[in-house]
Amino acid sequence: MDVENDSSLRIDEQVFKNLFDKFYQALCVFASTYLKDDALSADIVQEGFVKFWNKREGFDNYFKVKSFLYTMVRNDCLNYIRDNKLRREDLSVVESLEFYTETLVEEEAYRMFYNAVESLPHQTRQVILLSMDGLKNSEIAGQLGIAESSVHTLKKIAYKKLRKILREYYYLVFIFLLNK
Repeated sequence: MDVENDSSLRIDEQVFKNLFDKFYQALCVFASTYLKDDALSADIVQEGFVKFWNKREGFDNYFKVKSFLYTMVRNDCLNYIRDNKLRREDLSVVESLEFYTETLVEEEAYRMFYNAVESLPHQTRQVILLSMDGLKNSEIAGQLGIAESSVHTLKKIAYKKLRKILREYYYLVFIFLLNK
């Protein structure tokens, strides 16, 4: 059946198959010019043929069918681009909020930890701060002019006090120390 020259088109399964065979590839290429994705273009064209099948009663000639298919595929491509752009923007907002939240948690952990360190006695605080800077016990002892065993003892005392002060937030401090 020559659907192109039929002025009184009645769309049954055979005519639909002929229209599908005639337009499918061209519509996929047409959709790809918008989407730059062959698989997505094929999906949109297939969905378009489903929509066309559901509305087939309203078409009485080939040119209306062709016009409908191309217009529908174009509109669906543009809708996809619009919706996908919004999703990317939404995702970007969510990602920036996650980053902001992580930053706030990290800043709060730093603040709590350093406040706890500041509450330690002077020499104990110095031992902990130098230890956090990566110095070994022998280097800390040499810098502060105390015995290495004193550095070891002061660190034990400091950790015990810090655990007590930060017991509710110990997991935050743990994360802080891992990232240091």
